Amino acid sequence: MRNESMKILVVDDQPKNLLAMQALLADSGLEILAADSGPAALELLLTHDVALALLDIQMPGMDGYALAELLRGTARTRHVPIIFLTAGNREDQRTFRGYEAGAVDFLYKPIDGFVLRSKVAVFADLHRQQLDSVERVAELQRLTRINGQMLAALTHDLRTPLAALMLNAELLLRRGELGGLQRAGERIKAATALMSRQVDHLVNLARLPGEALQPMMGRCDLAAIVADSVQAASGLGLSESPAHCAVEGDGHAELDAVLMREAVDHLVLQAITYAGEAPVTVLLDGQARRTLALRVSSPVSLPDSARAYLLGDTGIPAEGDVTPKVGSGLRRAEEIVRAHGGSIVGYSREREGTMFEMMLPRDLGRLGE
Repeated sequence: MRNESMKILVVDDQPKNLLAMQALLADSGLEILAADSGPAALELLLTHDVALALLDIQMPGMDGYALAELLRGTARTRHVPIIFLTAGNREDQRTFRGYEAGAVDFLYKPIDGFVLRSKVAVFADLHRQQLDSVERVAELQRLTRINGQMLAALTHDLRTPLAALMLNAELLLRRGELGGLQRAGERIKAATALMSRQVDHLVNLARLPGEALQPMMGRCDLAAIVADSVQAASGLGLSESPAHCAVEGDGHAELDAVLMREAVDHLVLQAITYAGEAPVTVLLDGQARRTLALRVSSPVSLPDSARAYLLGDTGIPAEGDVTPKVGSGLRRAEEIVRAHGGSIVGYSREREGTMFEMMLPRDLGRLGE
């Protein structure tokens, strides 16, 4: 497509006018398709894509207005810009009918060559930009498909060594006579389980940038997801104080279990990572009828670098601001939660510690009721 010359359609029933238009546009670098009638123009458009159509209004049989309406009514030519050429006077009624038929502009005969070339150049540049956009999207889709294939191969290749690690962790747990070996086996097993889960999450990254997540909603128990996540993260041995998990009320909701597990994993793991030796509390509040609230907290405040990473800035909301920003460290979790119709907020203060809160509707489809 890009190697072909860009084409302009010129339609006029007077041969001398067609020759004049071709002469005026000879140095434009565009290929001129000339037609002496509406039917001849339609025949050309069956086999050629054009960047612009210059249509004479006054033609016997099918006039310019009728031809323009046919162009607008066909998917192939619906978006082709139309400039009407007319030897008539500048009547408001004629102009109104032209714009109603789909014209973007009028040129009055005798045609000013400079004006014609300037207008044609503008629409030619717009057409080139459209072609560039189409090509960029196609290339992006191609790269995304390749990325998906590579991720699929990567996840397949990672599962074999992870399975071997899991097996050896089990052997340590069964045969280790020393307490140190038992603890090492537990940590290896927990780390392997979490790595296996992260491998599953890689699949969700194989999509177009900016493409909205499409959760596969189903009835599931968020309490079970949270408990499993806390157990897996605590088993990594990142802190001497195991995370404490509590559930109040009913944790059932319409969610994408795989995506929600990824978001919860991320919140819990970030909290444990930055809590140091301090305990982390994970509370799922399911007492409300329409919403669920997950709060992950620790009594220590984040260092400045972690605040910027997780909360976007200092983590301290401005006066009157009840929704602190979320930083790049929580962006993926926030994206998942927003796709479920929820939100994530967080804060970190010297005397109050750190808290991340995830709010979710139990049923996204019933939000408007």
